[in-house]
Amino acid sequence: MATLGAITQLPKDFFLHAVTLAGAATEIPLSPQQDESDAAQLADASAGSALTAESEREDPPGESVHTCVTCGVGTTSGSFDSQTEQRLHFKSDWHRFNIKLRSVGRAAVDEAEFERLVSEKDEVSSISGSDTDSDDEPSSSAQAMTQKSSQLMFKNQEGKVFAVWRPVLTSEQDSRSIPDVELLQRLITLTDSAQCWVVILSKGGHFSAAVFDLRPVPPSQHSKANAPLFKELAHKSYHRYVVRAKAGGRQSAKDATGKSIKSAGAQIRRYNEAALEKEIKDTLASWQQLLARADRIFVQASVSNARPIYGGDDAALQRHDPRIRSIPFNTRRPTFSEAKRVLYTLLSVFEPSSHALQALADRSKAAVAKPAKPSSKKEDAVAPVEPEPEAPREPDPPLHEAAKAGDAAKVKSLLETGADPCEADSRGKVPYDVAADKAVRDAFRRFMASQPDKWDYTLAGVPSPLTDELESQQLAKQAEKKAKQREKEKERKRAAAEKKAKAAEGARAAAEAEVATAAAEAAALAARSKQGKAVKPPKQSKTEREAGEKREQMAAAAEARMARLKLASQQQQLWS
Repeated sequence: MATLGAITQLPKDFFLHAVTLAGAATEIPLSPQQDESDAAQLADASAGSALTAESEREDPPGESVHTCVTCGVGTTSGSFDSQTEQRLHFKSDWHRFNIKLRSVGRAAVDEAEFERLVSEKDEVSSISGSDTDSDDEPSSSAQAMTQKSSQLMFKNQEGKVFAVWRPVLTSEQDSRSIPDVELLQRLITLTDSAQCWVVILSKGGHFSAAVFDLRPVPPSQHSKANAPLFKELAHKSYHRYVVRAKAGGRQSAKDATGKSIKSAGAQIRRYNEAALEKEIKDTLASWQQLLARADRIFVQASVSNARPIYGGDDAALQRHDPRIRSIPFNTRRPTFSEAKRVLYTLLSVFEPSSHALQALADRSKAAVAKPAKPSSKKEDAVAPVEPEPEAPREPDPPLHEAAKAGDAAKVKSLLETGADPCEADSRGKVPYDVAADKAVRDAFRRFMASQPDKWDYTLAGVPSPLTDELESQQLAKQAEKKAKQREKEKERKRAAAEKKAKAAEGARAAAEAEVATAAAEAAALAARSKQGKAVKPPKQSKTEREAGEKREQMAAAAEARMARLKLASQQQQLWS
């Protein structure tokens, strides 16, 4: 995609008398680099599954399995010397790059070609995945891309065909067909008037927002490549740990499923989500004046990430604001540098790809070959328009049906009788992709182990063979893990029983000590009472009589207390 310059940098004469190309509103693909970026998440996941499957495989007797079918190691070149070398290869940029190429239907490259691409074309800038943190949710721009093209094509008075990004000139709420004159006027306005644009990026716990002041480049500086296109008025970036590594998805999404996770990591992620949401809201609230004067606001955020931007009664932005536009291309990790790169890209005027021009020419020929049949207004008013009947859907092949139904035995039988696991259905999916459960996937892997050379298993999507030895090892690991869990549970119950026994013994000893104390007090009172009855007491005063009555009451209370303690001690013995 060759860039001709920035909208604010090119002279106004470049756009004068330009017209939109008919049919340019559909099927204008992105560049191959963006296609590869679009498949980055799928490729990283595929790389991880291949690494897990291949790393668990052991060497069969007399045969080397240290290969990589994706990169051709062991098939078109020598195999790896050890399993360690094979594992390191699965983590390399070369392997990741080939997986991304396969995911978009392109052929893999050898190591020499990969090194050349790295050194010359810089086509592998985001192989490691450090530029992306997925929330496993489609962004608003991705949803908008499915509805209409992301680009608008024009042809100026000199016959030069150029394209600009659609959200720069139209909003998603603008469903009407905009005349060419109005589109051209909007485009020319950007070349001679100041604009305030805002870029907001939010993805995977990363947030970055910036406000830019766009100033048209004076005609005297049009020839200067380093002429400033904008000035930063404000910017802010945050990062919080909200997505569990190698698991994907926010903690709030996990909690919404009804599972109560009480780990320390889950608590940290919940706290960080709330903190990040507060930081975003506070930042946008402090930019209220800047946002009010903004002409365009470009947002790239998934549904969950957009909550602090649009959600709540005190939201700084409203989702249906006509100034808000989706970013029509893939973005990397939200940073201030990425926000500036997004703005440069949005301002770019570029040449359409040859594929887009060919598609436009084909649609124009089709429109000429099939002119619309004229009809009277009366016929249009009376005769209803009947929708075109949908083409009948082709039935799925038997192997696809068995895989979808989860019938592992039938899948095995069909494979043994010659069914092709590389055959794709009407949606382009192979049988392994539509497998209902692990048992069906294991059936494909077992067949790959028994017939390793019969099919191209890379095309069939089968990651690795499942041998009896590997399966027995997996079962042994599972049995060992369950045994450890049972032993741990027994130890926990044993410790709980010992703690309960110690507590019961302490309670019993305390009760016996209290009973002994009460018995001693009762005996002492009884002895004093007997001694007072044996000797005729002298005549007592009123005070002495009251004291004696009080001693008798105390004795009676002590006896009652001792009876209760004896009863409690007996019950404690029964419980223990």
